Amino acid sequence: MTAIVTKKSVTYTQPKLHTIVFNLVLKEGTVEVLNKDFSCQFFEGDSPSQKTTKMIEVIQEEINHYKSAQVIFNSSQLDTAVTAIQGGLVL
Repeated sequence: MTAIVTKKSVTYTQPKLHTIVFNLVLKEGTVEVLNKDFSCQFFEGDSPSQKTTKMIEVIQEEINHYKSAQVIFNSSQLDTAVTAIQGGLVL
């Protein structure tokens, strides 16, 4: 799995306040499995390290959600459910 984070934009929101947007692209091999924007507000005088720490937490949480969903998606129980649903259809 590969995570690529890029800066997407900085917009002026109001005096001394900007919104910073980062983009996360998560790949498994060469396949893009997640592409999501994350934003934070940045007041002039804020500590960039505090914002960095918060963005790491937020983005890591999204990656963890993806990984936990993949555990369910790749489970044999879900495969069994799909087979049962398919077999239960009357065509």
